[in-house]
Amino acid sequence: MKHFTIGILLLAASHAHAQTPNALDAALIQCWSCHGKDAPPKDPTIPVIQGQQAAYLEKQLRDFRAGTRDSQIMSSMAEAVPRNDIAKAAGIIAAMPWPKAAGAAPAPAPGSVTACGACHGAELMGGQSPEGAAPRLAGQSAEYLADEMNNFALGARAKAVTMTAMMKSLKADERGKIAKYLAGL
Repeated sequence: MKHFTIGILLLAASHAHAQTPNALDAALIQCWSCHGKDAPPKDPTIPVIQGQQAAYLEKQLRDFRAGTRDSQIMSSMAEAVPRNDIAKAAGIIAAMPWPKAAGAAPAPAPGSVTACGACHGAELMGGQSPEGAAPRLAGQSAEYLADEMNNFALGARAKAVTMTAMMKSLKADERGKIAKYLAGL
């Protein structure tokens, strides 16, 4: 009877341990609280990350963690991802389907958007640029895209020299038109 009781206790303990999320799972659960899991984020200033380029996600996590990309919230969230699991986390997120946006209306394509394809891919689904992995833009919210394009134009995101120069060369209303167009893709 004693061995049976010990066996039941060990089985119960291993079952409880199996239900406890590991550090990576716990960090991903935190991601979904803002970025959504099966739907776009509720806040349009927060980007969709599911289905994004894995190399881009990995770089952003590393930059937030190192403090070379400025966001107090994201820096602490990236700290929750175990250092050895950053590439794995990026791969998990990248393998998820891109959520369908509710009500994103197509907008006319501004002429200046054609330059985006050089780095972000012909379909603006992400690609390789001379500065590394370029994220998917198609279907991202207009609010988020406009904020980030303005951040590049103002020099708040200056690590990508080409993006900074390109966004500085555009007027704010042109950046807004591009953001609306990209959101509707």
